Order: sequence, then C-alpha cells, then structure tokens
Amino acid sequence: MIRVKICGLQSEKDVEYACEAGADAAGFLVGQKYPSQDFILPGTARRLAAFLPVLVTPVLVTHYTDPDQVVELIDLTGITTVQLHGGITPEELTNLKDLAGDDVKFLAAIHVMNDRTVEPDMAAFEELVDGFVLDSCDKEKGKVGGTGLTHDWRISAQLVQSTPKKVLLAGGLSPENVEEAVKTVHPYGVDANSRLKDPDGSLDKFLAREFVAKAKGLTLS
Repeated sequence: MIRVKICGLQSEKDVEYACEAGADAAGFLVGQKYPSQDFILPGTARRLAAFLPVLVTPVLVTHYTDPDQVVELIDLTGITTVQLHGGITPEELTNLKDLAGDDVKFLAAIHVMNDRTVEPDMAAFEELVDGFVLDSCDKEKGKVGGTGLTHDWRISAQLVQSTPKKVLLAGGLSPENVEEAVKTVHPYGVDANSRLKDPDGSLDKFLAREFVAKAKGLTLS
C-alpha cells in the first residue's frame, strides 16, 4: 500500500490529526532559507517528533545545504530521516553523509517544471540518497516547496520508472487530485502540505483524513 507523508506540522494538534488520519510519516521543517510559513525551531521539532507513535516516521525537512549545519539540525532534533529541500549539490551531500554516519537516511528534492525541466539532475544523486521527493516550485515567489502547485505528472511518472530508488510525489496534492496522481505516477508514496491546511496554517483534520484514505484507496467510515 502506498505510504503517505504529511508535511509542515507545527503543533501537537497537527501531529495528532496527521496520526489519526493514518499518515505513515510526519514532516517537520527546520532550517529555513526560502519563503515558507511552516518552519519551526529545532527544539519544537524534537518535541513533536517524540509525540509520534512508534510506527510513524519523523522526517526533518531543511533548506540548509551546508553539511555542518545539517548535522547540527540532526543532533538538535534527534531526527534521522532528512529531506534535503534546498538545492544541495552532490559534493555537499557526499560530505554530509560522511559527517552524519550510516544511521541517517537522506531524501533529495527534485523540482519538476512543466517545461519538462528537472532540477537538479536526478541521476547525479542516485548513488547518494535513499529516495527522492518530486515537488513543484514557485520561482516567482522563491518557494521551493509548500507551493500548492501541481506539475506535469507525466514527467514524474517517467522519473519514477527511471530510478530504482523510492520516490515520493509532492506538489499541490489534495483529496481532490491524489487518486489521479497515484494512478498516473505510481510513486512509492505521496507527500502533502499546503492543501491540507486551514487558513491559519494548521492542519485540517478532515482534509488530512480524506487525503490519506483516498491516497491508500480506503473507504472513510
């Protein structure tokens, strides 16, 4: 069954709603360089990660690319699955892996644009990461995630077929479109953020529940 990550959680209530909905992973944004309303302090991420049930994986999502800064965040949060969402280079990631040790897993964000451009080059990271996150970006607003924008899923489907690594699909996913996205792309998992939020930035428990159910092909009770 497809795995579901809900990202941008900022409070105990967000975590509670994500877990009640059936999410398999929870994303905490720490280490900001680009516009976003979802970032929290390392200590907050550590506290929220400890609030998770044992079978829900905490994921540290960061814009940082400097290996020393990322390792510091890993130490401060205690989270050992790291989603690199700020344009890290293969050289930086190689150094980061040496510093972080074998217990840390890394996901690299790949941005898919509708002109068939993919940034960065996915093949350059294949031997360095445990998986990929295919996401949209908003160059006009300088946002590298949490845009609420979809991209051409046909490109993402080709990327999934091109790599043996596990791939999460992100970018504007919602209860309304996640079934079609899964059928088109066939990812290992899906990753949602902004389109599951209330206007105040908190997670909407009903949208989260509906999203997880539809992603997994379940019937809401």
